[in-house]
Amino acid sequence: MSTTGQSAPPHTCLATKRERLVLGLLSLALAGLIIHYALSLPLPETLIVAAPRQARITGEHGPERELLRRFAQQHGVRVELVYTDTPEQAVDLVELGRAHVGLALGVAPQENATEAQAPPANSTRQSRKVAYGPQYDTQPIYAVDWETSYRPGQPPSLALDELLRVAQSFSHDPDEAPALPLDSLLMLIPLLPEVRDTAPTGQSASYRFLWRTDVPRLDEAMRAFWQGAKEDGTLAALREHTLGYLPEDPDPVEMELLRRTLTQNAQPLALAIRKAARKWKIDPFILMAVIHQESHFNPNAVSATGVRGLMQMTSTTLEHLGVQNPEDNAEVIAAGARYLAILREGFAEMGYGEDDAQYLALAAFNVGQGHVLDAISLARGENSMLPDWLRVRGTLPKLADAEIARKTRYGLCRGFEAVDFVDKVRYFSYAIKGLVVIGGTQGDKLPGLHLALAG
Repeated sequence: MSTTGQSAPPHTCLATKRERLVLGLLSLALAGLIIHYALSLPLPETLIVAAPRQARITGEHGPERELLRRFAQQHGVRVELVYTDTPEQAVDLVELGRAHVGLALGVAPQENATEAQAPPANSTRQSRKVAYGPQYDTQPIYAVDWETSYRPGQPPSLALDELLRVAQSFSHDPDEAPALPLDSLLMLIPLLPEVRDTAPTGQSASYRFLWRTDVPRLDEAMRAFWQGAKEDGTLAALREHTLGYLPEDPDPVEMELLRRTLTQNAQPLALAIRKAARKWKIDPFILMAVIHQESHFNPNAVSATGVRGLMQMTSTTLEHLGVQNPEDNAEVIAAGARYLAILREGFAEMGYGEDDAQYLALAAFNVGQGHVLDAISLARGENSMLPDWLRVRGTLPKLADAEIARKTRYGLCRGFEAVDFVDKVRYFSYAIKGLVVIGGTQGDKLPGLHLALAG
């Protein structure tokens, strides 16, 4: 008897093949529908953004908030910030799917920064894939040292507490000096009388966004957003408006001088500053910063060129502004505020926005309106577009070149000093606002000054 099984009828085999083919096509169609559905999903109504708790990000000082605002505005979504103590924790929240976007400082991808990154091979947790945006800022890391009589561990000020907390992300050894990115250090130094020295470590930290790639529209939108930001100059302009005034090297001695002049010399002038700032709609902290930069609040200060007074205005300028008594501090401060307002209004009438008009007015206060107009003309060239402050600040130093200055209306000038003046006034204004509003370790005088300015 034969043991060979009978083969299936031909029509049965054909039916099985057809069933498999149909099932395969249905699977492909279903997969296509799922992919199409995922790709057609809109962005979440609220983007959860994980952000390290650092001065530039938690405050209004860095470009991060403006970048987020622009992205949200473009796509009609809300942004909800979730703060973390370290950049690593911000990355963790994104990888674990608890945030859509992260602001990472000093945390770089292991591989390609613009491609989705899988979790490390030794990771046992369920991590989402993430993509890293381009590195758009790099900050050198500085270490700090204390004055001789101070030792960490004493009751810290708010600023010192922040410095030590941020430094934990960059100096894990408790025996090492605290180290942190230069931008964070420069924002904290005005409030830290304990710091007496700083030194670069040779290391650096970088800023970049990261986001989840399992939300397809988010991945697509973020990549397009960063591509546009790189191509249209958004990043450079934002950095200038938010951080461009920070010095290249921290100077605790200069900040100590600022604190001392505020506590010793500014108090008697507070009422005059408040009145002049209110009348001419000048930020009182900008006005105070100009006075500090020009005279350290000393009405008897004399410049190398013989100009005297709190705001170092020439006798011709004072006369033009109608000052009757150059020895009257209140009258001089009012005249200085009025002069700044006149200059600012002139640039606003040219078409400049509020910030650019203010920076140009400060430059003109230092070097003269005519020279700033020359710089604007040079920066504009054959272009009919009005050059922004970023381009004008790059052009002003060229006016110190005799060959270039010869072709201008107002001639040679030390334009680089005007740029330095604007940067210092902006930095001092930030520092004064922090000292006055936060108070810190400055005794009773600064809170009193705060009340006078706000009243």
